[in-house]
Amino acid sequence: MKVMITGGSGFIGQNLTAALLQKGYEVTIVNRHASKQKQVAFYDIDLVQSEIPDEIFSDVDAVIHLAGANIFGRWSKRKKRAIYHSRIAGTRNLVSAISALNQKPKVLISASAVGFYGDRGEDKLDESSSSGKDFLAHVCIDWEKQAREAEKCGLRTVQIRTAPVLGHGGFLRKIVPIYNLGLGGPIARGKQWFPWIHMADIVGVYMFALENEAIAGPVNACSPQQIRNIDFSNALAKVLKRPAYLRVPRLALKLVLNDLASVVLASQKVYPRKLNDFGYKFIFPNIEKALENLFIIGE
Repeated sequence: MKVMITGGSGFIGQNLTAALLQKGYEVTIVNRHASKQKQVAFYDIDLVQSEIPDEIFSDVDAVIHLAGANIFGRWSKRKKRAIYHSRIAGTRNLVSAISALNQKPKVLISASAVGFYGDRGEDKLDESSSSGKDFLAHVCIDWEKQAREAEKCGLRTVQIRTAPVLGHGGFLRKIVPIYNLGLGGPIARGKQWFPWIHMADIVGVYMFALENEAIAGPVNACSPQQIRNIDFSNALAKVLKRPAYLRVPRLALKLVLNDLASVVLASQKVYPRKLNDFGYKFIFPNIEKALENLFIIGE
């Protein structure tokens, strides 16, 4: 089976590519930065600005769409435009290119985020829950809508609503140095629900969605263990053998991160109902075991 991955050289894409190759898949990567993997075909294509040539889809059975501008950093107006446009226009152009093919892939598995739900307090959120109303929720709504357009030309579509991913990179790369200095701690009161998933499981979820033809629509990619921000902070401090006494004030976070602070402060009690219903077995369902794997045992 031949799989195309857009954004395949990114944080999740590199790990997913390695897993696919290990299982014997043929992989094509579409990305602005060259892949480190030697066994893949690589195309340097900007999905927003460039024309997408038909030949990159040759014999492709499945497309996994991860490409999009990084959300980390201060959300200026320019940054927000890049976050939105890279996802919505990029997905629209990708689906348009697929729809024009004589021989089409069978499935489009597209990234999304638990940001779809917005800040929901104590609500328990599964795939049937309504969307939020903030900027990131708006991005996810339009992102998923563009991906589902591929259903009109006969593709099965899956939208992976991803929680913050624990791995060697991503948001942990930014906060672990703070904890190592003894300056870590919960954000604000720490009572907000914090969805998460280990890198091994987000890779596993994409593989699971790829190989199970009955799965379609939105899928919450998060651990079944629901924890609060203070639980995450305490678990990380314990694994790193550092204190976690300091709290990050809400106002300070807003001054530094601007609109991104609303995402960091959001409470999202997200539950992976669809994965449980289809029988996905989490590799790391426990937060302490997940962090120990990354910082004590190693991946």
